[in-house]
Amino acid sequence: MMVCALGAGVALGWAFARFIGLTDLPLLGTTYAASGIMFLLGLGLLIMGIAVKRYVKGHLKYMDPGRAFFTLAYAKALCVGGFFLAGWFCGQIINIASKSEAPFFRHALITCAIAALVSLLDGVCGIIVEKWCQLPPNDGKKNEKSPSGQPEGAGAQTA
Repeated sequence: MMVCALGAGVALGWAFARFIGLTDLPLLGTTYAASGIMFLLGLGLLIMGIAVKRYVKGHLKYMDPGRAFFTLAYAKALCVGGFFLAGWFCGQIINIASKSEAPFFRHALITCAIAALVSLLDGVCGIIVEKWCQLPPNDGKKNEKSPSGQPEGAGAQTA
């Protein structure tokens, strides 16, 4: 999934930069503020993920299930979005790398490189937090008999 998002981002970013190169619109690159916001999104996810990890490890007694689910959904979204944006900015870098002598393109190249790095870090943060959100496996085998004589999962399936 992440490879598909990265590949789609590279293809679309390259195509976008190629199209913009044919026009007079100065739309290449990004701002430093956008990279800062993306960094803060990744940092916020890590903070939320640490709370879920502490709950899964047993260090927290209670966690709101909605918050845990939101953290997992946020991790998945940031993972896919981060890799897509990393590809998007790398596609722009590929297209404008040969024009880096001009000040505008040099600035766009620098901002795209920073944004690609931050987006890649966001994608990695998403993967890490997804792993933290996994519940540990239940002890025992699925078909093993419980002390009451019923299989372990029988009561949970009907309830």
